[in-house]
Amino acid sequence: YGDEARLKALLERGIINMVYHTPDEAEHVVMESDHPYQNNARDMKPLELPGHESMLVWFDPQTKTEKDYDYLTFLHDEGKAAHYGEEKYSGGHDGSSKNWPTIENPLHIPAGKCTVGFISDRSNNDWGWRLTAASASEHAKQRLVAPVIAALNLAKDKGHTACLALLEEAMNKVT
Repeated sequence: YGDEARLKALLERGIINMVYHTPDEAEHVVMESDHPYQNNARDMKPLELPGHESMLVWFDPQTKTEKDYDYLTFLHDEGKAAHYGEEKYSGGHDGSSKNWPTIENPLHIPAGKCTVGFISDRSNNDWGWRLTAASASEHAKQRLVAPVIAALNLAKDKGHTACLALLEEAMNKVT
């Protein structure tokens, strides 16, 4: 049982299974502000993943707002005080600290819909924000892309043609 056969078996059970066993329904939504965003914003927008009972949310690494003054919040319903996660997500402007959820550490929202509120004051704006909300299976799939690319390059370097074929098939399904 050589290295190539073992690697092929692992790929078949791991990566390929993750890619092929995702639901067919709409898996993710992208929302974003203007770039740069406007001062005095008071935006409330619905965020919904139809057919899903929960979602994971993460932000683009470019996301920057004025810390504490220009922020996003995830409300149970528009106009209600109850929120998911932190009360305010903000920061990154002029190197300030930030608390944006990342793809590695996303915000879990135990609902298929919520309201995204974006508030900005009258000064100091920045690039803004871009978020992705996804089902858990889509999140797993998006996190899978970088390791699959790394494994693909390794299989090419080592000349593992059977593994290379499986990885290329996985990448075609993921992207």
